[in-house]
Amino acid sequence: MKYCSSPTSPFGRKVMVTALEKGLADKLEMISPDTSDVFKGINPKNPLGKIPSLELDNGDLLFDSIVIAEYLDGISDSPSLFPTEVTERARVMTLHALANGMTDAAFSRRWGATMLPENERSPSWDARLKIAVDKSLDQLEAQIDAFKDTVNIGSIAAAVALGYLDFRFDHENWREGRPNLTAWYKEFSARPSMQATIPA
Repeated sequence: MKYCSSPTSPFGRKVMVTALEKGLADKLEMISPDTSDVFKGINPKNPLGKIPSLELDNGDLLFDSIVIAEYLDGISDSPSLFPTEVTERARVMTLHALANGMTDAAFSRRWGATMLPENERSPSWDARLKIAVDKSLDQLEAQIDAFKDTVNIGSIAAAVALGYLDFRFDHENWREGRPNLTAWYKEFSARPSMQATIPA
């Protein structure tokens, strides 16, 4: 399977953490994105131009990180990271949506600040995205007891989101005022799958 991603992509990291947790990382052939013209997209095989994507051995192309993660989960015999009971699955997928949305807001902030021409940048939109990140962090702090003892796609997404904030926005110190989330992340980020995927 050909996996197109970047070590600095938080969405790609979520997939790689999943692959490592499922014992499938060695099945992925790593393909680097094409960054020659980011405004045309960095992944020619994906019509959206985005990473990550996974090309299966039969030629099928999967894209969007949650789709790839669920596929990898499904082809492994180890315990699933996606609950099957409907209420529990909805809870975990809502946690994933919260964490993934926070990651998307942070990623958009980073893109707007570094990739857009200076005259196209919007301080007001950046402030709106930061509000979304801060509110998401507060929500994670408030509901930590619901996921602190589990390893599933929701908790993985939350940990990867926090790792991305450390990577790109460490000066904003998301840990301040969030002791429970801080303690959980310290423990979760020590997992081998997280340590192996720390962006450089």
